[in-house]
Amino acid sequence: MKWPSRLKVPRNIRGHTKHFTVYVDPALGPGGKRNADVVLARCEADYAKISGYFGGLSAGPFGVILFANPNGAHHLNCAATNLYCDAKTNPARGNHSEFLNVAELVEVFEAVQAKGWDCRKSNGEGLSRVLAADLYPAEVGGFATAHVWLDSRRPNYVDRTINSDVNPTANGCAVLFLNWLHFQHGHSWRRIVAAGAPTLGKTYTELTGRKDGFDRFRAMVDSRFPAGRPSRLAGDNPFPIHPAR
Repeated sequence: MKWPSRLKVPRNIRGHTKHFTVYVDPALGPGGKRNADVVLARCEADYAKISGYFGGLSAGPFGVILFANPNGAHHLNCAATNLYCDAKTNPARGNHSEFLNVAELVEVFEAVQAKGWDCRKSNGEGLSRVLAADLYPAEVGGFATAHVWLDSRRPNYVDRTINSDVNPTANGCAVLFLNWLHFQHGHSWRRIVAAGAPTLGKTYTELTGRKDGFDRFRAMVDSRFPAGRPSRLAGDNPFPIHPAR
C-alpha cells in the first residue's frame, strides 16, 4: 500500500477541533464523511481522557486521515502526529475509526512520556490497544489477540519485551497482563501508565514492589483457561476471574 499522505490536503478537510484536523478520502463518499463527523465529535473528549492517563501531558496537534485501510491504522513513527485510520462504510462506523485514532494517539503520548512504553514493541503496542478498548470496547473485534497467546505455549512476554508491534502472541500476552493489572487488581490506568518501564514485569514491580508478576498472572489465567485447550476467548479482557468454589 502506498503511503496515503496525498490525502492530507485542504480540500479533504472535514473539520477542525482544538487538537485535531480530520481529513477524509473523497473516495469513501457520504459514509466517510459520517465517520469523520463522529471522530470530530468525540476526539477532544478522548484526548482529554488519554492525556489524563498520562498525567496531563500534551501532544499534537494531530492530523487524522480517514481512508480504507485493511490493516487498521498506522503512523510514520512513534512520535508522528499524522494518524492514518481505517474508515468503514456501508454502513459507516465512526466508533471504529475513533477507536483506531485513540490507539494511535496513545502511541504518541507514549513517545512524549518517554518512560519505557514503546509503540514499536509489545509493551507499548499492548498499552495502546487496552486504552483504546477501554474507551471503545465494542470495537476490539478482529483486533483481539489475547486468544493467540492463550492458544500458544504461553511464553513469558511479561519479563521479556518483543522488539515488534505486530507479533500477535506477544501482543496477546501484553493486553492480557495489562487488563489483569487493571480489572483484576484494580490498578488505575493512570498508575499503570505512570509505571512505564522497558518490560511489563518492571511496570508490575513499580506498582506492587513484587517481582512475581508473570507467575501470578499465569497461575490465574491457567485456572480459567487450562493450557493446551482452545481458549475460545472472543475479546481481550476475561477479567475479573473469580476463583472456583
